[in-house]
Amino acid sequence: MVLFDFVIGFTFDFITSGSAKLSLFVINRTFAEIFRKVRILPFLIILLSTGVWAQYSIKGTIDPNHDYSWILLYKLENGDQTYVDNADVVDGAFEFKVDGEASGIYRAYYQIENNLYVEFIYNKEEVDFTFNPENPAESILFNQSEENSIYQDYYKTVRASQKAIDSVQGLYFNTNDPEESKRLEAGYNKALKDLETQQKHFEERAEGMLAHHIIRASRQYNPPAPVKEPQVYIEDIKAHFFDSMDASDSILAHSSFITDRMRDYVLYLNQSDTQEASDILQKEAVDKSVAWGGDNYVLLEKFEESLIREYLIMQNTPMVQYVMDKHYSQLPKEVQDIKFMSKISASMKTAIGVRAPDFSWEDEGQEKHLYGLVGTDYYIVLFFSSGCPHCQIEVPEFHKFISGIENMKVITVGLEDEVQSWENMTVNYPEFINVLDLEKWSSPRVKAYGVQAIPSYFVLDADKNILAKPEDFEELKSLFEER
Repeated sequence: MVLFDFVIGFTFDFITSGSAKLSLFVINRTFAEIFRKVRILPFLIILLSTGVWAQYSIKGTIDPNHDYSWILLYKLENGDQTYVDNADVVDGAFEFKVDGEASGIYRAYYQIENNLYVEFIYNKEEVDFTFNPENPAESILFNQSEENSIYQDYYKTVRASQKAIDSVQGLYFNTNDPEESKRLEAGYNKALKDLETQQKHFEERAEGMLAHHIIRASRQYNPPAPVKEPQVYIEDIKAHFFDSMDASDSILAHSSFITDRMRDYVLYLNQSDTQEASDILQKEAVDKSVAWGGDNYVLLEKFEESLIREYLIMQNTPMVQYVMDKHYSQLPKEVQDIKFMSKISASMKTAIGVRAPDFSWEDEGQEKHLYGLVGTDYYIVLFFSSGCPHCQIEVPEFHKFISGIENMKVITVGLEDEVQSWENMTVNYPEFINVLDLEKWSSPRVKAYGVQAIPSYFVLDADKNILAKPEDFEELKSLFEER
């Protein structure tokens, strides 16, 4: 997870996590024979086993509780999440037992359907924390855990110092007074020196810990003196963005730290006034990030997948296609996720701005096509089922609303088990083009449109280009009420 703080429009704080693989002790066979002779080997084995397989507690308190009844524990490994355990929440408190050798970065999900969790380091020590579920990242307080306490101190201290530097730099952009410039330069130099001192202090304090890898990699570049031109400043930050990170760091490789930083570099440090100009900058940034990642293909796979998902959310199909074609498809075959590629391909067919997939149906013995429809400004393709309780409520409301719009044509696709129930429902909508599909979820139409739930709406223009994919009827209604 990256918590990132945008400061005066151009500077960032990054907080994230990492994990480690720790090796077990190996007893030299010669020494084992000696210990056996003096009858202390059984005791030694018990002692070593206790140390190697010791369990530690991870305790948490949700304050206030909000009546959460359970919590799930996941460990980050190679950028993915691996389920570990679940625990009941009693009066806001929960507890997990974790093996001593399971060091790493963990996430405790208290509302997984909304992706709500707290993230922390576990490294062979007791962990005890409290947090407010309304603001977990900022409210978490560690009552026990040296690793997490050091990292939290680092975050708060260095973040405040970085903001002081950013504030002076922002003022320096806007002054033309020589005396004021000198005063700001002196203030900048002092703040920069303080930050460097703090960074060094925390790196030394965390030496030998998992937190050390994160703290060292979180070092943010600042120019040695304040810069007068904002664009020069941005270019300087971009040029040194990866200085503190190591793509081969085995500790950070288990977390989402590096991939999150790479993604933020592309999306937030490469913006322009127009989408076209931003896309040009971001293509260059993607190329640079991939080149920096070298032959760490697991890292590149996670980075490119996360970037593709972000572009899909933004409905930026040219950038999805760019990352897919130029980079992801060029990864070694054993690294590529075929299911992921298939899902992206399906999503691209119904992305905003592309032409909707064509499909056909029979009408009084004649084959007709979506692309063959003419004579109106908008079309809505609606997937539903007469056996769907939600559809039974929503479709009549949709029909009533859409009847008041003259420049609109509706094509419904009924995903049905049999004909009669579909006819009983669609008889009420004679002005719609009603298409029966008895293949239901196996239907080519469903696959072409990537339909995963019903009812599903697709709003098209006169040329059958997709204008919107409303989540529900209320969103569709607001779309046309605005027109």
